[in-house]
Amino acid sequence: MAALDRPRLRPAAGADAGRIAALHADSWRRHYRGAYSDAFLDGEVDADRLAVWTQRLHAPDREAATTVAEDDGALAGFVHVLFDDDRAWGALIENLHVIHSHKRRGVGTLLLAEAAGAVVDRGPGGLYLWVLHQNTAAQAFYDARGGQCRDSAFASPPGGDPARLNGAPLKLRYVWPEPSILMRLP
Repeated sequence: MAALDRPRLRPAAGADAGRIAALHADSWRRHYRGAYSDAFLDGEVDADRLAVWTQRLHAPDREAATTVAEDDGALAGFVHVLFDDDRAWGALIENLHVIHSHKRRGVGTLLLAEAAGAVVDRGPGGLYLWVLHQNTAAQAFYDARGGQCRDSAFASPPGGDPARLNGAPLKLRYVWPEPSILMRLP
């Protein structure tokens, strides 16, 4: 698939909550089935994600940033970063999702670079994220962008509700000790 002409990046606003929540829920349905319960993914995931994104974007936190990528005004993806999240690992990319029809077109790379730039602008420190063990496509994407898989842990249930998980899925920590490397990717 061809790369986009270059999607427009901008800070997310309260009016974006519905579009971001819908993309987030769709991404979870596509990639987290088996780790998250079918009842959650087929039922309450939409309302859960809408509640999360409505709160985040209507009460912005100076220690976090959400950026959207748009293609002709339509949401193509988003990234959400928590600055100074962990003393050892640095800033956390809590969410990075690209609409299914725009995968492999450079949107994820652009959003990752944007997140890295925001972290670098704030001063020294690393960048990391968690990805579910079963999400091998995302792992390949992070590997190709210089991410280093450093450790694993059990995934936390969405909203703290253990019934939303199937068993005890694992998540992997990917790190970029020098986030500026992401700003130089094509």
